[in-house]
Amino acid sequence: MLPVTLSIFACFGWGIADFIGGLKSRDLPTLSILMISSLTGTFLLGGILLLLKSPLPSDPLILWAIPAGFIGIAAMFMLYRSLAVGSMAILAPISATGVVLPVIWGIFFGDTLSGLCILGMVLAILGSLLAVMEYDTKRKSKKLTQGIGLAAGSAFFVGLYFITMDTACTHHPIWASMIMRSSALIIFIPLLLIKTVTVNIGKVQLPYILLMGAMDTMAAFCFALATSKGMLSQVAVISSLYPVVTIVLSAAITGERIQKVQFSGVVLALAGVTLISAF
Repeated sequence: MLPVTLSIFACFGWGIADFIGGLKSRDLPTLSILMISSLTGTFLLGGILLLLKSPLPSDPLILWAIPAGFIGIAAMFMLYRSLAVGSMAILAPISATGVVLPVIWGIFFGDTLSGLCILGMVLAILGSLLAVMEYDTKRKSKKLTQGIGLAAGSAFFVGLYFITMDTACTHHPIWASMIMRSSALIIFIPLLLIKTVTVNIGKVQLPYILLMGAMDTMAAFCFALATSKGMLSQVAVISSLYPVVTIVLSAAITGERIQKVQFSGVVLALAGVTLISAF
């Protein structure tokens, strides 16, 4: 039950972080947002490690956290750019469809699931797919929204992130999280040198970016703990339901309307999580 609970925390953390990141990317440079949030996460995890006085482990599997950091930044950048140019309610769930990759990976490497658990996964994935469908009332047909290519690219990298972090977190999830977060900062060093990234973000916006970084770090750490104690195929599905949180926040705060087909997708996703959690 603990992996399920941690996965739900990861779901909420990523959902909140993605809402803030996508919303702020409409006014601020996405790379600047990602750099500040990565710094926030690095300092946060570093402080926890100092308090725990935990030495750096010699486990070679933890090195998988390095590519996971690069992959995670790519996934977040593509997702935030898509949310900045298109509808959050439509695009956010697309990134979650990348969960198919870790599910297949987990089953291939020995995860055993009950029939009801598999049904829950199918409902959760189907719910995410329905949540991306938008009906054009003028043309009376379904349409693809702007930014769908970026969201699809994000989905691919999200799937790879789940797989690489699952390997890295086998024995030392907190150190894997720290290495993953720190390695992501390496990307920004050459970008800073060529002045592609600026950190000139106003005091009004900064608290939101810091909150985003803290929530994203919390979510990533919860996922790391969950996957170290549970099955990747189960943990990844629950954690990847973060778009449901993003959709609800976009509807409540920015006034984006959720159509009936999208609402049915949210309901199916929640039903799927219930089945996964119970079994």
